Amino acid sequence: MKSKAPLVLGILSGVLVLGGIITALVVYLDVNSDGGSNKRADKLPAACGTVSEAALAKARTTNPNGLGSRETKLSNGTHTTCAWNQTKGVDGSGQRSTTLFVVQGQKDAEAEFDRIVGQNMANTQSTPRQKPLEGLGDQATAVLAETDSAFTELSVVVRKGDTIVEVDISGWDAGLFTNTKPDPAELEAAAKVIAEDMTAKL
Repeated sequence: MKSKAPLVLGILSGVLVLGGIITALVVYLDVNSDGGSNKRADKLPAACGTVSEAALAKARTTNPNGLGSRETKLSNGTHTTCAWNQTKGVDGSGQRSTTLFVVQGQKDAEAEFDRIVGQNMANTQSTPRQKPLEGLGDQATAVLAETDSAFTELSVVVRKGDTIVEVDISGWDAGLFTNTKPDPAELEAAAKVIAEDMTAKL
């Protein structure tokens, strides 16, 4: 009588292989799932409308976030915050968020520019790197903040006259089976386009 051991082992091996394939597929689909939410009709402050749809598409954040946006009138000028997230079915997988800060009417805008850049460089949760930028406003710099994880943030800070514009883009990309760091050059290019849209109107 023949032993059934080879058959049993074959079945077990097949089950294990199939289980591994299913697990890998589930992990892949989870990592590469659409990172967005359904398109919202949130109303943002008027200044936020200066940013073009093309610039938001480049940043992969076309969904307006009203909860993260506000405009405040202060004695030393106006502070505006504009926020966008990903739109489901439009901006792809991974994760991206964009926040734009506009500070107008600064009496000492150069000092405020230095303060904001210094604040970005003081990020203790990452290893920030600063790079001066040419052709944007009167002063401009980019600060890249990378962490031990895939999460990456890049800020472009611009001063034009008495106005400071700061664009923060953060997130990660979807890899094969895990999240990966986004290309800093891609983040910088997207942030610069948004900053250019805003400073062109100042």
